[in-house]
Amino acid sequence: TQRLLKEMEQRNVELAIINSVQQSLASKLDMQAVYDLVGDKICDLLNAQSVWIITFDPATRTRRVRYSFEDGQRYYTSEVFPYNKLTEHLITTKKPLVINQNFTEAIESFEMVNIAGTQEQVKSIVYIPIMAGEDVNGFISLPNTERENAFSESDVNLLSTFAFAMSIALENIRLFDETRRLFLEAQEARMAAEQAN
Repeated sequence: TQRLLKEMEQRNVELAIINSVQQSLASKLDMQAVYDLVGDKICDLLNAQSVWIITFDPATRTRRVRYSFEDGQRYYTSEVFPYNKLTEHLITTKKPLVINQNFTEAIESFEMVNIAGTQEQVKSIVYIPIMAGEDVNGFISLPNTERENAFSESDVNLLSTFAFAMSIALENIRLFDETRRLFLEAQEARMAAEQAN
């Protein structure tokens, strides 16, 4: 019963967090603002050493850093990286990847690159796919440089919920932008038709 109570408590905390995140996300009309909000919330709630939000571009098979926090500060980069085995793995499995031990072997097998030069000190890392419908279009990543087995199932569940809330917010922005674009095009066409008459 103690374990059950603890799990329910944890779940209630998660739901409260998600509710506040979703309310904040609903007010955002800019994609970068969504990445920033989610990244900052993860840093605060999980007291994360490092947080990365990466998106994929299937057309060019590249990855782009949308949010990066490391060693207590934000980093901004416009650098673009090619797909690697990790990208393909997440796209194929559509499931979180937790590496709680033997990170050095994993970095080789998944062709990960050293971003900001800290990867060699990582002891544990988690990758949470960001879904767009049925497709994976990026991931949230938390490396831990202090210890192995740093990420529990509840951490993964919480991060997955963040990724889900973020994907909904991003899709809403995309639909809003698309609707606005179609509306403006229709207006321009109507004005052109009126001028032609």
